[in-house]
Amino acid sequence: MPDAVLPAPQAASRERISSVEFWRFFFTVMVCLYHLEIYLSVRNKLMPSGSGAVEFFFILAGFTIAMSAGKRALTPGAPVSPKRARELAVDYVKKKLKAIYPPLAAVLLLGLVVYPLLGVKSAAGVQGLPEPGIAGSVANIEWELLMLVGTPFGMNNYMAPIVPLWFLTPLLLVGYVYTYAIYRHYEFTVFAAPAVGVLFYIFFTLNSNMMLDHGVKMGFLNAGAVHAVAEMSFGVAAYTLYERLRDRKFSRFWVIALSLLEIYAIYRLLALTFYQPVSLDNFRRIPYIIMLILFSFLNVTYFSRFMNKPFWRGFGRVSLAMYLAHVHLAQAYIQGVALLKEKLLGAYASPEMSAWLFFLRDAGNYRGVSMTWKDVLLFTLFTAFAALLITGATAGVRRAVRAALSFSS
Repeated sequence: MPDAVLPAPQAASRERISSVEFWRFFFTVMVCLYHLEIYLSVRNKLMPSGSGAVEFFFILAGFTIAMSAGKRALTPGAPVSPKRARELAVDYVKKKLKAIYPPLAAVLLLGLVVYPLLGVKSAAGVQGLPEPGIAGSVANIEWELLMLVGTPFGMNNYMAPIVPLWFLTPLLLVGYVYTYAIYRHYEFTVFAAPAVGVLFYIFFTLNSNMMLDHGVKMGFLNAGAVHAVAEMSFGVAAYTLYERLRDRKFSRFWVIALSLLEIYAIYRLLALTFYQPVSLDNFRRIPYIIMLILFSFLNVTYFSRFMNKPFWRGFGRVSLAMYLAHVHLAQAYIQGVALLKEKLLGAYASPEMSAWLFFLRDAGNYRGVSMTWKDVLLFTLFTAFAALLITGATAGVRRAVRAALSFSS
């Protein structure tokens, strides 16, 4: 098959989209709250179907990989050689690892040194298993550093410090393959992407009765990798639709119609997340997630324009650190609220302390009836603030290392 011709690059001055950063933060918060509910062991789940929030990140990754290929400043009509395509695929992995490793190292250090001193339980301890101790924790960290959580090499009886890291392994691997394919054979890859997404979802549903059995073996892949292939394929397909619509001038009628469709997509996504029990039916959220990403990048609807503010970029930047840190933070939050209540109870005679105790009475309740709005608010602020500190600290270390290297040279 001859090399495909890449589309002409788009203007580099195109406005940076910030509304997608809002959605990145929103779905990160959803993941954090879903796991907090697990740690709280509440009877009535606020988000019974919150486990599938990673769908957004897989679809967005496929979309941006295709966008990068479409915008690459290549000579129109010149094919991409296999060597160049491999280099671009490696660059994709390097870029991801460069973003992942600094906050990951900070979070692993916290889990190894700080949390044990504070008495915060590990993932194993929360499940009622023996605490791994320093030696065990060091051994478990190997799986995080090698990006093997969720694979047969790194399941480790679910004792890895950052179990949700499973998501990043297929993101890197499938992203590597898709980056090579889309640069090497652009037209064929974007043509095949919708069919690949549907076929891999069919394969998943024939081999599972749950939505996110990421560790279940499915042929030569596990369920996490099957998810990644299906959803990143849909992201590539969504970009081809964006490519056909981005330069179109929409009339007021179509702006209103698309704005209403976006509001409906948000409503359906929330309804399926908050009211539908976890099952394979949760895949019905996929079209609505695609709509939200597509409308964000088109930037023509009223909601997307309203949310397309630089304000959200900062929230998007801390999302990765929130995702990596939230498992330990969930347990720290529960133990911290319990300790604070105990301290406030000792100072019950104070009217101010009494008011704070009254406010916290239904927050952080292990084995409670449900997670309250106070848990949603406080834990979101807690994880965002911790992620901000981690992001700021890693950025400071980067600057210090660069300064030291430049000084020595």
